[in-house]
Amino acid sequence: MKEDKENARPKERRGAPAAPGALLAAAPGSGPAAGTDGRAGAAELDRLERPKDKKETLSKVVIRRLPPSLTKEQLEEHLQPLPEHDYFEFFANDSSLYPHMFSRAYINFKNQEDIVLFRDRFDGYVFVDHKGQEYAAIVEFAPFQKAAKKKSKKKDAKTGTIEDDPEYKKFLESYSADDEKLTSTPETLLEEIEARNKELIAKKTTPLLNFLKNKQVRLTSRIFLLFASTICSLYVVTFLPFL
Repeated sequence: MKEDKENARPKERRGAPAAPGALLAAAPGSGPAAGTDGRAGAAELDRLERPKDKKETLSKVVIRRLPPSLTKEQLEEHLQPLPEHDYFEFFANDSSLYPHMFSRAYINFKNQEDIVLFRDRFDGYVFVDHKGQEYAAIVEFAPFQKAAKKKSKKKDAKTGTIEDDPEYKKFLESYSADDEKLTSTPETLLEEIEARNKELIAKKTTPLLNFLKNKQVRLTSRIFLLFASTICSLYVVTFLPFL
């Protein structure tokens, strides 16, 4: 019975959320059940302490509700002297968000003390636009603390090598050949155009068109024969009595 009680106690501890201090108090070497409990306690302690290690210090702030007509250069003049920072991004107003058209800026400070001083200076600071309207700024931590990395533009390896490209050389050859053709006289050009048109007309033949042409030829020959026989009969009828 004692063994059953001892084996049942660790099961209750696994199910209930134990404090980190209580998990550290489990001593290994007090039996197989105690060893299992100690390993589970260490894993639970690592899980609880892991988010604390990953927690980052907040250093990126956003200043919101700036005048819509404010530019980046004007904002930099207002913020001078700006503390040491490694990221500054300004976003102009978006007309699709009317009537909430405000500009905003993101700044990532290097020193935590500068964040407090910056907030004390510009949180509630009133900006006045060119129309005389007042805008009270809001300074707070940015929801997204990471700074966007600027992509470095790599130089294209093919820049300035078009003259050595074989396709470009072929194009120049064909282009020069076209220039030579343009130097010909209008008469020769007309002859070339007529020859091309004749070739196109000759190519536009189908079995149906050939059949219709042959039928028309046969019909024409029949009409001619009928007309000739009619003329002969009339001649015979008209002039035969006088012979």
